[in-house]
Amino acid sequence: MSEEEKGYGKPPKKHQFKKGVSGNPRGRPKGKSSLLSDLNKIVNQKISVNLNGQNMRLTKRQAFLQRVANDAIAGGANAGRLLYELLKLEAEQPDTAGMSASERNKQDQAILESFLKHLGPNLTDKLEGK
Repeated sequence: MSEEEKGYGKPPKKHQFKKGVSGNPRGRPKGKSSLLSDLNKIVNQKISVNLNGQNMRLTKRQAFLQRVANDAIAGGANAGRLLYELLKLEAEQPDTAGMSASERNKQDQAILESFLKHLGPNLTDKLEGK
């Protein structure tokens, strides 16, 4: 009987991985999604909305903006302030007419981050029920 080598980096044969079998069968765990990526998934979902007697499919983002604009026009002070802030943020952003879709997505992400930074504490308090 020959004695097999043992020591650091040389485990006994019966404890070594078998050929063709992964040492990590479940693989690397997927990373957690961020708050912004979760928010984008939610606001980009389509819903049915009744606008001027017509049933339309809009994203939640579009429906939100439609509602804010309508409420602001009807005299809602909070909606008016929110609409003003959104328009101010939009005016600060460069023109995206010649940009590709990925560049516009990056631009939209920057707008969203800026908006959340600006109004974040107020929105967070409302979400937490304070």
